[in-house]
Amino acid sequence: MDNHLHEFMRISIFRMCEHYLPKLKITLDDLNKEVLWKHETEKLNSIGGIVLHVAQHIQRHIIRYSNSDKVEGGIENHFPDENTLFSSDLIQLITNRFNTWREVMTDYLEGNMEEKNLDMYDIYHLVEHTGYHLGQIIDRVQRLTSRSFQFVQNGINERSLKELIYRD
Repeated sequence: MDNHLHEFMRISIFRMCEHYLPKLKITLDDLNKEVLWKHETEKLNSIGGIVLHVAQHIQRHIIRYSNSDKVEGGIENHFPDENTLFSSDLIQLITNRFNTWREVMTDYLEGNMEEKNLDMYDIYHLVEHTGYHLGQIIDRVQRLTSRSFQFVQNGINERSLKELIYRD
């Protein structure tokens, strides 16, 4: 694997699994169902719906990169309201999805999968898309609960991410 692609893959894996996932889990932890499934306005998706959207997007990548199957149809409007789910259910679901995605991407890094199947732009889109929706989730939870997460001050920041990437 080309060194630049290898580094890009490592950065993507760490950003998703060591930067975004911990923030998402902390943000969702003990969030009550009313806040989780609240629609602030008719046109805004619920926090839970956004989490399920992200989970589905990651699942599509898992399928695409583990089977080399093309996944048809978009999920632009897939923000389901599964208001029977608790925050702990969503944390478990999203943790499983992130970990499975990490396993699939690690198979490429370790040479167990053919590099020709990788699409760097597609992976970059997943990372950006996840970061975008994570920002929405954090903003909504802070606004609706008056919580302040202080991720930078608590060590979930770019400097620590870079240290993690190059430590391994």
